[in-house]
Amino acid sequence: MGAAREAIQEVVKLGLAPLFKRHGYKKNALSFTRRRGAVAHYFNVQSSQWNQGAAGQFYLNAGVMFDEICALQGRPPPVLPKYDDCHFMVRLERLNPGLPQFFQVDAGTDLAALAAQLGASVERSYVQPLEAVASLRDFGATGWVGAIPWGFPALYSYLTGDVREARRLVQQEADTFADRGCTFASVAAALHLKFAD
Repeated sequence: MGAAREAIQEVVKLGLAPLFKRHGYKKNALSFTRRRGAVAHYFNVQSSQWNQGAAGQFYLNAGVMFDEICALQGRPPPVLPKYDDCHFMVRLERLNPGLPQFFQVDAGTDLAALAAQLGASVERSYVQPLEAVASLRDFGATGWVGAIPWGFPALYSYLTGDVREARRLVQQEADTFADRGCTFASVAAALHLKFAD
């Protein structure tokens, strides 16, 4: 096990694990999950594959899974999601542009200080905005729906009753990727959306 990996694990142990435990998340390695009603919240610390020796970097992935979208897709929702189960998944800096794209550790890093900084940033940028999110409709209050440019905003609009906006977003995606063979029908089918003609 490399020193960078051990340092990242120590940062998680000191800063993120206590934060997530306090808010009712379950820990599995470097991932944290909890369920609120028909929604599951997922957070992951991802080490860079290029880390070597004492120097390394890691990313913060913020996700949410919605039972309503699972039902639309015809699959039962897991009680607690994994990365691939999330319908909404972004790097944390997409939700808080004041954060860096990644965090670094090396032999001189004050791990306790970094852990405290991360704990405060993750609580403010991710955990607190999701406290009241127990349904797909609740998610709109976060202001995050458009943080992912394709797919999810159309699903959100469709399932919250704004079919006109869902249709517009599907058409926009089809037009943007028309050179890759995308059509309105193919984008809608990939999202499991059905529109009346």
